Amino acid sequence: MIIKLIIYKYKNNLYILTNIIIFDIIINKFNQGLKMSQHFLLSSKARSLSIIDIVKMSDIEAFEMFKAIRFNVTNGDVVCPCCGSLEKPYFLKTRMQFRCKECFYTFSVTSGTIFANHKLPLQTYLLAIALFTNSVKSISALQLSRDLNVQYKTAWVLSHKIKESIM
Repeated sequence: MIIKLIIYKYKNNLYILTNIIIFDIIINKFNQGLKMSQHFLLSSKARSLSIIDIVKMSDIEAFEMFKAIRFNVTNGDVVCPCCGSLEKPYFLKTRMQFRCKECFYTFSVTSGTIFANHKLPLQTYLLAIALFTNSVKSISALQLSRDLNVQYKTAWVLSHKIKESIM
């Protein structure tokens, strides 16, 4: 029989445990009714970006969600990426873009992000992020292309952009 030794740190004290002691600790915690830590994907915080909610979104709601995520540091106030002006910029409704009042730079919610110069709708990008983050390990580009109804090359570039932004 091989005895495994594990160094365990609990409340700034180091313990050396064998597999028999570990089994006893697990049984004692179970008997005491203490909750073991829950996996993040099973928690309620992981359900904040639901695929069904994203599919039901309109283009304007997807734009507002991107805007809230992009400018969350300033509590939703739009900041010019060129000059950093906090003065409220003009909003161009037809192009869904902003224009700075000071430097007249035109920008969107995706300017300066991995989705800059995008051609897909914002809802598709939100759906790709949700599919990518809701999967345990990762999602293949082929599966992403099937789910988003885009070409394989587009899905491959999109998945690599999302992976790059995470790391």
